[in-house]
Amino acid sequence: MKVLLAIPHVFAPKEGSLYSSQTEAKRGLKQKALLKATIGNLNLHRRRHWIHASLGRNQPVVNRELASTDGVELTIRLFTPPDASLADDLPDDPGLERLDPGVSDYSQVPLVASRHLLEQADTYDLVGYMEDDLLLSDPEFFAKILYLDRCSDGGYAFLPHRCEQIPGQGDVILSGDPDGGRPDLFWDTGEMLSIPWPLGERHFYRATNPHSGCYFLSSRQAVKVLKYWTDHEWIAPFQLSGPLEQAGSGMLLPVLKIMKPIPAHFRFLMVRHQDQLWQRHAFERGATFS
Repeated sequence: MKVLLAIPHVFAPKEGSLYSSQTEAKRGLKQKALLKATIGNLNLHRRRHWIHASLGRNQPVVNRELASTDGVELTIRLFTPPDASLADDLPDDPGLERLDPGVSDYSQVPLVASRHLLEQADTYDLVGYMEDDLLLSDPEFFAKILYLDRCSDGGYAFLPHRCEQIPGQGDVILSGDPDGGRPDLFWDTGEMLSIPWPLGERHFYRATNPHSGCYFLSSRQAVKVLKYWTDHEWIAPFQLSGPLEQAGSGMLLPVLKIMKPIPAHFRFLMVRHQDQLWQRHAFERGATFS
């Protein structure tokens, strides 16, 4: 499987900002997150891996390089302006390409990355757009995305839940859907979908909040999305809450139905967010911990 990931990355601190990419105090956290989003994802998903191998009786044990058929041919393109970036601290890797987005308005960097990705769609089996602090910790993640696409008609975009961990309490799904939904939004239809899986059916719902900080599309889906935006000269008929959201799920909403696993099945398709956004919110009254 040939996979291309595009990641926008900007680090430009501003006084008083709530955004991680604009907060100097989060420099170290953002550096570690970027390393995991790039080198970490490459090492988790490409074919190369290692095994402890003995050279024989009374001989030393060595780390022997192997290649796994379960891995993918993965390329990551990091779109980052040279003067507002933490990418200089990343090690060189043949699977990682650094590209200058060529824009002075840094809010346009996500759109540049997302557009570039879609324009490469016909040369890859799967393409993905990701924010710079996500780790795809499931080694079968890409296989699941293609499986879900094959089990449907190509009109559904299956997005993962973006999750963090509350120390000692468990996982927390970020950006849940509002109670009662949002019937004023054209994509909040309440549609449900069931997909067969060896361990039992997995259920998906039409997400009220479509943002996951990422999207992953089969080639046929990405080509369809590209055609829409090319025909509309890349002018959006609506505006989501920010440039990251607009370059992510905002690219899909006019073309595909965005589906996420029901909360009970969140581990089937999820990504790790390398931050602690959960700390911004209080626990609901009456919550119990055991």
